Order: sequence, then structure tokens, then C-alpha cells
Amino acid sequence: MSSEIQSELDMLLHQLLNLTLNFIDELETKVSKDIEDFISERQDLVQQLQGIMDVQKMNSLQKEELKVILTYDLMIQERMLLIKNEAQEWLLQRNLAKTQRSLYESKYASESYLMDKRK
Repeated sequence: MSSEIQSELDMLLHQLLNLTLNFIDELETKVSKDIEDFISERQDLVQQLQGIMDVQKMNSLQKEELKVILTYDLMIQERMLLIKNEAQEWLLQRNLAKTQRSLYESKYASESYLMDKRK
């Protein structure tokens, strides 16, 4: 039973590594939806790993493979931060444009009248 669990642990670690490497290959072109999908898939694999690790501990090779996978986290976090900052900047620009536009748009009461006097 232990070797079955070890091979399942190896398989999950390999899937996690492949998922991470495939994601990292095109990291600069990833958008928020891509990151959400990656995180969702990754979370599923991590939960499966945690379930197995409740029964069986990792051997030294598996621990090393996990360390390799975790080395990519900083790159992924930086990309996520960049996308967040871009979205934040876009929202600020949008609100600024809305404010400037509203200054030029006249807001008249629908029942008001404009009256001219003749001289």
C-alpha cells in the first residue's frame, strides 16, 4: 500500500510541476482569467497532495521536487501583482475621466427655463 501511495504522490507532484512549468513558459502573456484557472487547478492538486500526506510522508526526492515547484511562486506572485496594479491604474484613469467629463456636461433641472431680457 505504501508504494501505491508513494507513486500517487509522485504522480501528483509531477502534475503540479508540469502545470507550473507550462504556466511559467508564457507567464508574461497571462491575464487574470489565466491566473484564476491556474490557481484553481493548482489548488485541486495541492488538496489531493495534502490528503495523501495525511497518510504518508514525502521522501527526500519528493521534498526536493516540491521545493523546485515552490521556487516559481515568486515569479507568479509578481505577475499577479503587476496585473492587479494595471487594473488599479485603469480604474483610477476611468474615474478621473468620468470626473473630468462630468465637469463639462451641464446638468440642468428639467423644469428650469432660460429667459433673456431685451434691451
